[in-house]
Amino acid sequence: MTFIVIGAALAIILATLGVTIGQGRITKTSMKNLGVNPELSGTLTMMTILGVALVESCAIYGLIVAFQILNATEISRLSALAAGLTVGIPAMIVGLVEGSIAKAAMDALLRNPEAKGKIMTSMIIFIALIESCAIYGLIIAFRILGS
Repeated sequence: MTFIVIGAALAIILATLGVTIGQGRITKTSMKNLGVNPELSGTLTMMTILGVALVESCAIYGLIVAFQILNATEISRLSALAAGLTVGIPAMIVGLVEGSIAKAAMDALLRNPEAKGKIMTSMIIFIALIESCAIYGLIIAFRILGS
């Protein structure tokens, strides 16, 4: 039972660690840029909410796998541990990288407010592309668990 709990804990702890740091970078940059150019308030708020919401998906992957591990009726200790790490590590890294992408987009907006549409579109596309790595971890964790 101990390894099963550890596997579930690793899934959610690692995923939320990366997501929290990524979201912190996003909101910190938004607040800093708002102080530099208050006229960008609406766009920065929209980009911040969008960025935070996109990054949050990695925490959801960790949560789903943690529940799958805890609710499994027949699971080996190593499978529980492997599934937790398989989703947790990619979700952590992706959360960090996606936060950096959103941060860069907000910095680009501060330098060139006229390009806000292109900047936001690029941010969404790049985050979606990076997200696939976390989805791969989620899929393999499901396969390890036999789901």
